[in-house]
Amino acid sequence: MIQPCLVRLGFFLACFSASAAEPQGPSFYLIGNSLTQDTVPSRLDGDVQWHVDCGKSLPYIFENPQKPCVENSTLWPRALKEKQYDLVSVQVHYGSTLETDAAVISEFLRLQTKAVFVIHSGWARARSRAEEYSSSSGGGAMKHSPAYIEALLGKLKELHPGREFRQTHAQDLLASIAMDIENGKAPFSRIEDLYRDDIHMNVVTGRYLMHNAMRHALGQDRSVEGFETIPSSVKAYLDRILDNLPVAKP
Repeated sequence: MIQPCLVRLGFFLACFSASAAEPQGPSFYLIGNSLTQDTVPSRLDGDVQWHVDCGKSLPYIFENPQKPCVENSTLWPRALKEKQYDLVSVQVHYGSTLETDAAVISEFLRLQTKAVFVIHSGWARARSRAEEYSSSSGGGAMKHSPAYIEALLGKLKELHPGREFRQTHAQDLLASIAMDIENGKAPFSRIEDLYRDDIHMNVVTGRYLMHNAMRHALGQDRSVEGFETIPSSVKAYLDRILDNLPVAKP
């Protein structure tokens, strides 16, 4: 919006763009596959871009950035080289290893010299979620487990001391809900109630949970925009689950 110019004796004394005078808000960039899409990047606040390619791992996306399945993606080579973002989310997935994930994220870190990096864990297929989540092995092939994420974070902190890393804790949220279901404390009869197929979240309850997990990691307030049809009792329960997320640094 352009502020009106002040005129005196036929001369312009001041004519400023309001946008130029106001401080810019933080900027966000997300890289991943459909489990990043399930966090609904388009409903995040502020200056947000993304590169989403369905079913692909980070190493694949790194090596093949040309035609992601989500057509309104801003391709990462252009995005990360032309602009410095405040926060960057990267999603791990099947098809990578601890070493290849660490190597690719390290390349992104070198391009984004000051950004806070968020590790989006994604989550496992419903049928294998519990077994995968309980795995104690942190090395080797990528798996949706706390052990793998902690090993990856440990490697990244070793390689990039002084950089800030966060997590979405997406898989941990599902584990908490699964435990509540087992103990009869959740408004769901089975964990699959949050899925729409073998691996993706359903468009209301599941995506509400994951969207707000991402918002939390990015330092944004919780939002129900776009999820207004969620039953109030279910929303209240999921909000209590989200309340257990670690406090993200400002």
